[in-house]
Formats: sequence, C-alpha cells, structure tokens
Amino acid sequence: MAWPPNSNYPLSKFGRFPDSTERRIDSFFLRYYKTGTFNGTYLFYSNNQLLQGALGYAKFPQYDTLINDDLFQLASVSKTITGISVMLLMQDGLLGIDDSVHWYIPELSLRNLTLRNLITHKSGLPDYFYFSSHLWPWRDKHMTNEDVVFQINQQGYRSFGSPGVYYDYCNTNFALLALIVERISGMDFREFASVNIFKPAGMKYTHINNFDSIPLANYPVQGYERKRIYQDIPQNGTTGDKGVYSNTVEMFLLDRYLKSSYLLHESTKQLMWSEETKTGESSFYGMGWRMKYIDGQKWVFHNGWWKGFRTYYWRSLEEDKCFVVLTNNVYGSFMSTAEMVKLLK
Repeated sequence: MAWPPNSNYPLSKFGRFPDSTERRIDSFFLRYYKTGTFNGTYLFYSNNQLLQGALGYAKFPQYDTLINDDLFQLASVSKTITGISVMLLMQDGLLGIDDSVHWYIPELSLRNLTLRNLITHKSGLPDYFYFSSHLWPWRDKHMTNEDVVFQINQQGYRSFGSPGVYYDYCNTNFALLALIVERISGMDFREFASVNIFKPAGMKYTHINNFDSIPLANYPVQGYERKRIYQDIPQNGTTGDKGVYSNTVEMFLLDRYLKSSYLLHESTKQLMWSEETKTGESSFYGMGWRMKYIDGQKWVFHNGWWKGFRTYYWRSLEEDKCFVVLTNNVYGSFMSTAEMVKLLK
C-alpha cells in the first residue's frame, strides 16, 4: 500500500468477520455496557477483517450518542507516541538511548539519569502527580513540563530511588522525555508529534491537547466516573505521559503505519519493543510500550487511565491483529484484556 494514505482511508476495503465472531465481540461489549463498565467505542481487526462499534454517550447530561469518529483522551496510551518520538530522534542520530538526561535538561539537579532509565521506567524518580500541592498553588493554571523539572528539584533525597535498578511506573519519566524531544527538535512536542507521526500516518484529527487554546469543556467527549464529570486540573498541561486525543479509526491507521518501515526501521522497532524489564508472568516493559506473550504470540500494547478515560491499544507482532478500545466513564475495574485477545481467535 502506498503511504501516506489519503484522509478518507477506505475502511470499506476490509472484509467482515464471520457472523459468529461479530456476535462474540459485540456481545462482549454489550455485557460490559449493561453493567456500566463500558461506555465508548471499539475496533477489532484481524487479517483483513474489521469490526467497529460504539455504545453509550459522549456527554451524559445531554445524552449525546457516541460514534466511531469521536475523539477520546488516550491517557497512558499516549506514552506509545512519546516512545515513537524518542525512537525517531535516535533513528536520525540526534540522540542515543544511553545519553545522559543532564545533557538535555541541565537544570535538573540529578546527574545520574539516562534516557534509557526514563523510557523503561527505571529512573527512581517520584511521580509528579503526587508532589505536594504547595509546589503548585494555582488551581486555574496549567503546569508545563519545565514546571515538572522545577518541582523535581524541590524534592528531598529520600524521594528518589537508584536509577537503573528497579522498575517503577512513573509519569514523570515521560513528561521529561517530551521536554527532551522539544529541546532536540526545536519544536513544541504537540507540533513534533503532529508533523512526524500523526500527519504522515493519515491521522487527520489526532492531536495532543492544549487546554489553554481549546478548553477541556469544549471537547465533545468528556471523562466521567460513575457519570460524574471530571473538571480540568493543572496536571492537564503536561505532555508526554498523557494528553493525546484520538479515535479507534486513527489508532488503527497508526497500527497500519507501524506495520510498514516508513515510520520506524525494523531495527528501531525491535529496540523499542525489546524486553527491558519483566513486570509479571510473561509480561514486560520496553520503551514506551508494554509486552505480553499470549499463546506464543508477542503482543505490544499500552492501557491507560486518566480522569474518566480508560483506554486499550493492543497489537500482535506475530499475526496481523490489533484492537483499540476507548471508554469515557470509569466504573469498576479495567475490562479483561485477556478476553479481548481471545475475541480475535
């Protein structure tokens, strides 16, 4: 297939699943919808067969019905975009994965961190979500990634672990990576991702939020917990760890683009999906991506949660399979991804 695709990517070119498979997938989400756990959109793809669906509402007071094109906050699935961005700069020879973080953020008080420590969650840094509120007393002002650096520098030495030793999932790592991408490229991280990833992949509407330009309240899809809406908060201003808005269709376009070598070379993808840290039974974290072996197949993925949004983005490296599930009403626990994988059997 020629790349990039046009803006009207022909999903109709793909075939349908067998009726039994479609019923199984739709029934799975209808079951979760009836219990209140699922309210959102989904896309399942396998070997040239595709199914989309939507259940529920974008805004509950107005009961605006969701459609497949609706944009959702991707939450931590955004970390895959940050990982790809770092890999692009490495591929172009503009950074090395074992470079010192201090080379790019000299004002950071720590001197013993590498980019690998950040992108694999082995930095030992504390999570900026939980910094004391006195470090950011402005409830109506958004933080920037530079502000995160300032707050890190205010932490006591007991707040830090030893870099490169333990895996500890931490949003601070990816806020710093986004800042490094900005400083190396000379572009705002939002612009870098748009120019180098979203537009080439044909992701026409995908973007990283800037609530100072477009307020959160103006977005058609809002995030809820048990139908209680989440308001804007200062941490919504940082990027890299969250903040990408997309839909199931355009995340599928990213899957197609990653299947090619136009975005990342095969050797770069192998590094990005290398098993840097074991996180569970047959589970690992690489560079901005999680990995899991299921029935001998290696899946690369990320799930996310942020202020009413739960998201799932899974891709098989062994077969031509992927699924995207986006929700905007948090109720109960995460849905079973093991069951979702089985839906594509």
